[in-house]
Amino acid sequence: MRAKRRPGAPADLEEVRPATFIVHNSATGPTLRGEGERDGDRFLLTTWRRAGLVARLRAKGFLVLTLADQIAALPALPPALFPGPLVDRPLVGGERISYFAAQPLGWQPVPLRLDQPQIAQLREGWVIRRRKGRGPGAYAHLWHGTLQPLSEDAALYHGFAQAALVGTAPITVQRTEEAYLLPDLPLPDAHRVVLGRFSDRRFTAPRIAPADMPLVAALLARLGLTLQHTS
Repeated sequence: MRAKRRPGAPADLEEVRPATFIVHNSATGPTLRGEGERDGDRFLLTTWRRAGLVARLRAKGFLVLTLADQIAALPALPPALFPGPLVDRPLVGGERISYFAAQPLGWQPVPLRLDQPQIAQLREGWVIRRRKGRGPGAYAHLWHGTLQPLSEDAALYHGFAQAALVGTAPITVQRTEEAYLLPDLPLPDAHRVVLGRFSDRRFTAPRIAPADMPLVAALLARLGLTLQHTS
């Protein structure tokens, strides 16, 4: 009798690090034999026949979830409009407001009126973050003059969508002898989780092996971003 996939598992074989998979279905074992090293439910692919192995597994009806598959399944950006006219909003009780800007990319302080510095000048369509002191942020979309609450992830998706529409500069990555250094970007949770599967977790800023840079490019492209390398 053919073994079944582990309950709750997303696939029969799931890539969690480059060339490292979790085996969620023991029935994949015969096909994996001779292609790498097995340690419990972990499988390390050591041969060059990656594409052929994945194709054989899928031909036998197994669901294989590679890192590239996980990137392709990340949420698409929502529709966006160019920022509209200015909207004045009084700051309340030490409130600080930022908006998700295209350049420089990320949360930037909103401008204040020169004649009334307690009034923030927002633009229709902006995604904003409000904070009081060092407390957590509250996120919203300024739409038809009112603030429509958003979760942090939803705010980031809407922010990246508008930034892509306005036009973002390429993300600069620096090359060291061993890796590329990726800036610490404000990524949605799903993107951050997948990026963590092929970045070096021992450092604050993500470090990416040269062979995995195509994965980074594909992940950032889901957010409307491109890469630029420096030596």
